[in-house]
Amino acid sequence: MRRQPAMALFRLLGVPSRLVILQRVARRASTATQLAAQLPLTRPAVVQHLSALKRHGLVSVSTEGRQRIYRLATPGLQ
Repeated sequence: MRRQPAMALFRLLGVPSRLVILQRVARRASTATQLAAQLPLTRPAVVQHLSALKRHGLVSVSTEGRQRIYRLATPGLQ
């Protein structure tokens, strides 16, 4: 049964857009709006991908004023 979490992680990272978002967040903490401006994705699509990455513990989020800042939660992945 230990394969289930690993399979879920591989499935999560198998989506090219998520992998690109994870790479961008690893380089620099960003808002969903900043990421959407850099990618051929809408802001809602970026937020959905970030939510999936957060659920699996790869991305953390903090609130600064009205902005949500996403950053890599697992520094070892850099």
